[in-house]
Amino acid sequence: MSDWAPALEAKLNTELSRYYAQPTQITAVEPLEAGLTNRCLRLTDSQGGQNVWRPNSQAVRAFDIDRAREASAQSLAANHGLALQPIVSLAEGLLVPWVSGQPLDQRDDDPTAILIDLLVRIHQLPVELETASVYAQCQHYEQQLSATDVHRLADIKAWAIAQRPATEGDIPVVCHMDLGAYNVVMTPHRGAVVLDWEYARTADAHLDIALFCRANGLQPDTVIEAYCAQQQIKATETVRRRVLAWLPFADYLALCWYEVGAKLYRLPAYKEVANQLFEQLAAQRRG
Repeated sequence: MSDWAPALEAKLNTELSRYYAQPTQITAVEPLEAGLTNRCLRLTDSQGGQNVWRPNSQAVRAFDIDRAREASAQSLAANHGLALQPIVSLAEGLLVPWVSGQPLDQRDDDPTAILIDLLVRIHQLPVELETASVYAQCQHYEQQLSATDVHRLADIKAWAIAQRPATEGDIPVVCHMDLGAYNVVMTPHRGAVVLDWEYARTADAHLDIALFCRANGLQPDTVIEAYCAQQQIKATETVRRRVLAWLPFADYLALCWYEVGAKLYRLPAYKEVANQLFEQLAAQRRG
């Protein structure tokens, strides 16, 4: 909890007092283990409430996360019943309510229908978020890698970018960019609540569908058929071609993300996934 300090605690006590409209103190602070980039803290307060502190940490800078954009995305989603409203966005980070319930990835039943419904609802949100370039995000990751790694990835990157569909067919929508079952909590009274809007932005719907398939280990054809039916899209084959064309870049983006994670946290699991993605993309490139 290197980012936690008395001055920050005092500031958050002030914000929580404003939130509850009565004097409030943080009574317990514990790190959250879930999530690969989070390194977030769960705060318990004197009102009996629990919230999550999402700091502007080294990891946030490494993974090109903008907490202000995250706050805007979560607030927009909350206005349409998909998330809880953030409590406050500060220079030091973002304070959001803790969501009590059962994580969707821990349920016994198949979550696919719930997830696709959430994906559609997110894509139907008013397009009020900034368009943040996924290519710039990719370059940000690459800048943190060694020259050797960048050289090793160069051919795969060029091939992956060449596969992506023409921009003329882009459908700009609000994209979560990480809508896995691990980021959804089923609550008793609100139904499904979507977490972790840190990568959300306006982008091409087909890219978000590709990322969604990878995040949940789902076959694209299954997702696309259900998505198009729910969105009343008749040109299913066009959507399918565009989603499949995005998959190599989606995998390359994930590869770079895991490479940055391996460098930042020095955990073998990150490097293992990065290596698997590299071999997968190299094999696809060879045909």
